[in-house]
Amino acid sequence: MISKKKIAIIAVAIIVVVGVVGVYLWQSLTTSFADVDDAVNRFVSKVGAYDSAGAWALASQDYQESWGEYVEFENMVDSLYEKVWHATIQSTSSRAIETKNGVTTASVTLTAAITDTEQGEHTETWIFKLVKIGSEWKIDDWLVQD
Repeated sequence: MISKKKIAIIAVAIIVVVGVVGVYLWQSLTTSFADVDDAVNRFVSKVGAYDSAGAWALASQDYQESWGEYVEFENMVDSLYEKVWHATIQSTSSRAIETKNGVTTASVTLTAAITDTEQGEHTETWIFKLVKIGSEWKIDDWLVQD
């Protein structure tokens, strides 16, 4: 027969284990908008530094494949360099994160101040689509909203 003391110790141990596992699962499954914003900021920073290889590394395989070849993406970044393109993120108007069928995606809509030799100073609204691959957010699309 098990004593009340042993039952109490076992109950406390079970509660602690369930609590620790629960906290771990909560933290690993909860996605932070800060992580999404960081991924977008790193990508924009790499493009703004004309670092096509660095920006490419922050993109999902699907986004990379949408360019056909890396050289096409590199040409786009080079064209920004030729226009002395510079972007500063001014504000974010919407963010969303969704997990469906085991795939976690995010969408961020923001306003960027742009300066270049073709259009001068202007603003653009950008929509970034991201996908979480493992523990990393990757850029899955970058759209300029008309």
